[in-house]
Formats: sequence, structure tokens, C-alpha cells
Amino acid sequence: MEKALVYHTDIDPKTATPDDLDVLDQSRFVSEILSRLGYDTIQRPFTTERAINEIKRINPLFVFNLVEVVDGKESSNYLAPEIFEQAKVPYTGCTKTAFVKTADKLSAKRILTAARINTPYFLSLENLSSGLQGKSFLVKSAIDHASKGLEATLYTTENSLRKVLQSKGADFFAEEYIEGREFNVSVIGPEQKPMVLPVAEMQFQNWKPGKPKIVGYDAKWDSECHESKNTVRTFDFHLEDKDLIQNLEQICRTCWNIFDLRGYARVDFRVSEQRVPYVLEINANPCISPDAGFIAATERAGMSHEQVIIKIIQDSCNIN
Repeated sequence: MEKALVYHTDIDPKTATPDDLDVLDQSRFVSEILSRLGYDTIQRPFTTERAINEIKRINPLFVFNLVEVVDGKESSNYLAPEIFEQAKVPYTGCTKTAFVKTADKLSAKRILTAARINTPYFLSLENLSSGLQGKSFLVKSAIDHASKGLEATLYTTENSLRKVLQSKGADFFAEEYIEGREFNVSVIGPEQKPMVLPVAEMQFQNWKPGKPKIVGYDAKWDSECHESKNTVRTFDFHLEDKDLIQNLEQICRTCWNIFDLRGYARVDFRVSEQRVPYVLEINANPCISPDAGFIAATERAGMSHEQVIIKIIQDSCNIN
């Protein structure tokens, strides 16, 4: 029986936050499917110190990469594929190149801008003097995902932005708040001709007047809070949205190419009231737990969980 090694983030369950614990759910979910597919499946927390020797000892047919944080930093997650390549073992998902391109949101925004893809106007402490241009801004982390550090507070003056950015630190930036609709679009291989999965819109229901409509940390990870209960995913659209959906799909294909994505990924959008799409973020390692948006999109596409995992392995590892 061929071995499959499932690597996940090394976390301490006693001190882990909900988004940290979610990676353990992903690992269990994927491992159960791999076992059903006939693999001798082994789950391990990833550490840079022991990974290469561990891979050599286990000698897996491939690694299923669920590593989101390395050495306590999300921006270091590229080290996992780098080590897999050093160990000469096939692995699922994106390569080091894609992780490097998408890890820092400011760098990703510059890539998007160079490719003439709309992304919300952004400022950092270094260029606040460029001006706010009458816009409202959210303050976000440039390196953390899962909406860590994202607060539903809008800033409209240079002075207020400067104060909050100085208090948050160098890894934070200000991003224009786009009033409008929010979409998550998942993509799955094959690498040369990716399949854009059914487009999902996050609808904000019973939202307080004036409250920014964003999917913040609580909305994602606290199922009992107002934001979570009133942020609803839908795959159903009116005919008048046909052109918009096609536009989102085409932007996703372009992002897949310019960010060197592979295996599976997700692109997050805001669409303005003038129906202009803006790319918020490229996620090269989206959550694939059973209740995640990515899996919901594959189910909407008529794919079984086994088909999803097989497709990811085939695209990433050339294993049939």
C-alpha cells in the first residue's frame, strides 16, 4: 500500500485559536478521504527541523500540504514546498513561487496592478502623504490571513490612519473600503486549464446601518456571533448578473496564471455599486475543511469529496 503523508501546521491545541484548530479539521478530513482511496495515510505537524529526515524515513508517494504557518509566521509558509522540493517528493497545491507571490498582500497588489487588474487603493505609513482622496479605509494585516487583525472600523483622515498604523506596526496597511458586494471564487486544476468553480457571494443580512459589510474574523470563526449568523453564502444569481459572473471567472483565470497557482486556490472580490470587480486577496492555500467555502463550491459543481482530492493530487503530483 502506497503511503500518503499529510502535513499540517504545527500547533498546540491547548493555546490554538479557532483558525489554527481548523487546520486539524482539514487534516482529518483529507486523511479520511485518502484512506478511503486506498492510501496508508500518515498525519504529521510540519517543522523545518525534522521534515526532510521524516520524509526520507516515511518515503511517501506524495505529501498533501496543509501547512499554513511555519515557525509561527504565515509569511513563511513557502518554506514547506521549498523543503518538499529539496526532499524530491511530489506535493499537492501551490509551489514555493506562488506562496511567495501571494504571502504579502501589498506585493500581491502590486502584481495585480501591473497586470491591470483592479484592486482597492491602498496606503502604508510610508506613503500616507499620497492622500486619502476622499476614500474610507480599513486597516488590514499584510501577512496574516483568516481575517486576523481586520476590524470593522472605517478611517477617513490621514491623522487617524497614521495613529492606528503606528500602533499596529509595520505589517499593517490601509485598504480602501469598497461599498458593494463580496464574492469568493474557488479554482481547481488542471494547471494549464484550471476549472473555475461556481461563484459564491457572501450576503450580509440584518446588518446594522453604517456597519462596514466585511467578513471579519468573528464572521469566519465564531458561529454564535451576529456577523457569522448573518453572513450567508449563495450560489444563486439573477440573469442580470451573468456578465459580472463571467468577468469574475475570467479574472480568476488570469490570477491563476500571473500568480503561478496550482492544485487549488481562491480569489476574493469586492464588486462596487458600479459593478466594478476589485480583487481583495489571492489565497494559494484555501481552507478545505468539510464546511469551507471551497468544498461548498465543489459540491455545487457536482463533485464528490473523493473526486476533489483525486483531482488535486493528479494536478499537483501527476499521480493517477
